[in-house]
Parts: sequence; C-alpha cells; structure tokens
Amino acid sequence: MLKMIPPAIVLILCLTGVCLDSVAAEEAQSEPAIKTAVDQKSEQQEYEAILYELGSFPVRRLTEPYQNNGHPGEVYFMGHRIDVHGWLPPLRATQYLTRTERKANQLPRKQLRYERYVAFLDVKTYQQSRDPLLFAILRFTLDEMQRSQLEIKQPEDLLQVYHARIGLEEAVLKALQGRGLTGPMVADLYRQYGDPVLLRYLTPPTRGAQEYRAFLEQLLKDQSIEAALRFVVYTQLYQADRQKYLAGYKAFISDHIEQLPDWRDRKNMNTALSAIGDAESIEIMNRSLLNDPVAEVREWILVVEQLDRKRVQPAVIDTLLQIAEGKGKPCQHVLPTCFKIPEQGTELRPFLFAWLDWAREQPNLAQETQQKIERVLQVL
Repeated sequence: MLKMIPPAIVLILCLTGVCLDSVAAEEAQSEPAIKTAVDQKSEQQEYEAILYELGSFPVRRLTEPYQNNGHPGEVYFMGHRIDVHGWLPPLRATQYLTRTERKANQLPRKQLRYERYVAFLDVKTYQQSRDPLLFAILRFTLDEMQRSQLEIKQPEDLLQVYHARIGLEEAVLKALQGRGLTGPMVADLYRQYGDPVLLRYLTPPTRGAQEYRAFLEQLLKDQSIEAALRFVVYTQLYQADRQKYLAGYKAFISDHIEQLPDWRDRKNMNTALSAIGDAESIEIMNRSLLNDPVAEVREWILVVEQLDRKRVQPAVIDTLLQIAEGKGKPCQHVLPTCFKIPEQGTELRPFLFAWLDWAREQPNLAQETQQKIERVLQVL
C-alpha cells in the first residue's frame, strides 16, 4: 500500500508528524510553568488573607501620610522601620488608618485561638521558599501570641521557630517568657547555640536545681561574657539566695555600673540597688544620679526612689543640690521628652522641679530636709 503513495506525500506526512510532536512537547513543557505561576499567585493570596486575619495591613493601601525616611513603601517610627516586607504589624496598623478604614477592615481583630496561631508557624515551608510574606506571618504570629498572653500549651510549638534560625529567635523568647520558658530550657539552648541574648531570659534557680545553679555560677566566672549579661546572671542567683549573694552582687554593680555602654543596663542596675535599699546601695545610686551621661537614667533613679520608698532620702536631696549648682557631669536625653529643655542649666531642671514639688509635700519631713529642698529649688 505504501508503495502506491508518492515519496513527496510521505515526506510531508513525516514532517507534519514531527511538527505536531514538537508542538505537543512544547505545550507539555509550558503546562508546569503555567501551573507554577497559578500556584504562586494562589499562595500569595492565601498569605495575604492570613495577614489580614492577624490584623495586619498593607502599606500600599494606606491613604494617610506616614514617615518613610526616603524609602517609599516603608513605614518608620522614631527612626526605626516598623513594617515587615510592606505590611504593618497588627498592633500598629490601626494607628495609620482613619476611623472609617478601621471599621471597613474590621480592625483591630479579635484574638485567635492558640491552635490557629500555631497553624501559622509553617517554618518548614518558609525554609524552602523564603517567601517574605510568610516571614511576616511568622513574625506577626509570634508578636500576637506575646501580646495576647495566651497560655502556651506546648513550648516546642514556638521553639521550632527558634531552632530554624531564621532571624526570629528573640521574638520566640519574648513570646515564651514567663509562659513556659524555664531557666534549664534556656541553658540547653545556650549550650546548643551560644546566643548571648539567651542570657537575658534566664530565671532564678529553684531549690534542688543544682545543675542549673552550677551553670549560672560558671557563666558568672566567664570573663568573655559582657558585664551587662553577667549582671543578669548574678541577678538570678541573688533572687534565689539573697543572703548568700548580696555582698558579691553589690560589689559587682559598683564595679561595673559606670562602664556599661547601654543606658538601659545602667538603669536596671540602679533599679536593683533601689530594691536593696541599704546605705551602700543608696550611695552608689547617688553617684549615678550625679554623673550618668543619660538623663533618663537619672530621672529613673528619682522615680524608683519615689515608688520604692515613698519617702525623701536626705542624701538624695544633697545630690540634687550638687546638680543644681552645676557640680555633676552634663547629661542629655536619648528619648523624646514631654519636658521643655532649658537652653541654660541642667537638662534635668524641668524634671527636678516636678520631683521636688512631690518631695516637699511628703509628710513628716525633717526641717533640715525641707530647708534643703527649698535651697535646691532656689538654685534651680
């Protein structure tokens, strides 16, 4: 039969078959690509739906002006970027919307169930895809679990994010702090990863936890650990046995309080001294009150004095007189303050007036202390 078909026709049929096969092959190859694009679009829509469910809001939909520090599409507050890959955190979202927009988008959202939050912690998928929207979901889920103070049914639900090492380690610790994160758990994580930030989440050793206590004492001796973190370690030991560690604790603070670079750590040391409250501790605090370069630290010393003792220490008034006379070192605020800063004199002057007004109203003031307060006000 084939012998009856002209050779030219046979050639045409063969070429046509080859072309059809090529088209079919191309179509077969393009199908996965189209499917992948559709899947990605569907995935992005799913992630956005979850972000809305968490109470987040996209920057691209904001109608009110916001600070972007020269980076369109990014939102800044006090110099720090607060959006995550173009989405505002649930806690912040409502601050950038009008009342009508908040109502239309049903913001703020109600707290979700624990199981729902855990379902959003899809770490394995993120490790494979590195999708920025999924990262935002992980971050906001941890933030919301911390803010809502939900009972943590299983710490490992959150610790899986810590073990993944994707940049959300401290968000996990904050969410677990006081709600399932124990000192021995922190110790195990520190042995595995050596993250210095872990030491800020230690807890006092309980009776009988000899291994954990030994771990803390070993950290205390490790000179390679910065003093601010060893202070946190020392605080846990002191809280567990105040009589045993008191003398060493005060000596450690006295030796390091002026050397710590972060003003918040110096503030914490002064808080600890105020809680101890003996004459030696008050003396160290007065030294900080006179010389600390950050105004917030000095103001905090007076605040804790007011809260902890609710009475006026004559030694504190003596220090304030020295400040008023210009004998202390200069200081500046590092955070915005509600007080109008004077062009001359100490930057603390407005705060000191307010504090001294409180002090002069306290009952049972000795006449000498009253006179000193009036003297400070006069000099200021």
